[in-house]
Amino acid sequence: VERDYVKILPSLHFRHEFSPDSILRWSWSTGISRPNFTDTVPRLVVSDDERSLVAGNPSLRATYANNFDISYERYLRPLGLVSIAAFHKRLDDPIFVANSTVSGGGFDGARITRPENGARGRIQGVELAWQQTFDFLPAPFDGFGVYTNYTWTDSSAELPFGIGRTDLPGTSRDNINLAVFYEKHGLNARLAWNYRSKYIQEFDVGDRDFNVFWDERAILDFSASYQLGPNLQVFGEVNNITDTRQRRFQGDRNR
Repeated sequence: VERDYVKILPSLHFRHEFSPDSILRWSWSTGISRPNFTDTVPRLVVSDDERSLVAGNPSLRATYANNFDISYERYLRPLGLVSIAAFHKRLDDPIFVANSTVSGGGFDGARITRPENGARGRIQGVELAWQQTFDFLPAPFDGFGVYTNYTWTDSSAELPFGIGRTDLPGTSRDNINLAVFYEKHGLNARLAWNYRSKYIQEFDVGDRDFNVFWDERAILDFSASYQLGPNLQVFGEVNNITDTRQRRFQGDRNR
């Protein structure tokens, strides 16, 4: 199988300074999200009992996006930032992982998983961020700082085969990042908490009760490094301190 395509990706950006520490940005841009290579390979994987199939889709098209963004940033001296941003993306050919039942042929009645293109989609949302170093505190507390970020998104996309609409795959409604850090005297330490709400991974053509979701998850991580000299640094990381699990379910959380 062989395919060729050309995509033109124009963009337009504006920037206005109310003051050196107060900036408004607005942009329109375009971009593409290419399919995973394995999703476009002409392949068919058959289970031992021939009742479950996984197929590639050589006709799968890249998703094309028109992006509209506006943001306001306020810089806090000597080192900090408060910002608010809004975004809206219009998508052509969003990609879904579709589950359906084969009709006819040697695999009649088997379940097949294959990536497909929907017609159109959209994603929009708001992002809030605050980053601040507390250098105004007395030593040694002047090395502390904080980073916070919250993003709310709302998405919708047309399913393949004209069977309806759903949330855009892989898109969580809420994303939160909180981090406390310390940077001074060669020590760099960070404790970070990250949360995302559930999102849909795969949809079922025949029955939405078989849609596959990744459940919400929060993770607490810690990392630190120390500069022992000009040519020597030690570092360590502890990931998922609270031992939260990735949880995938089908239709309902009890499955």
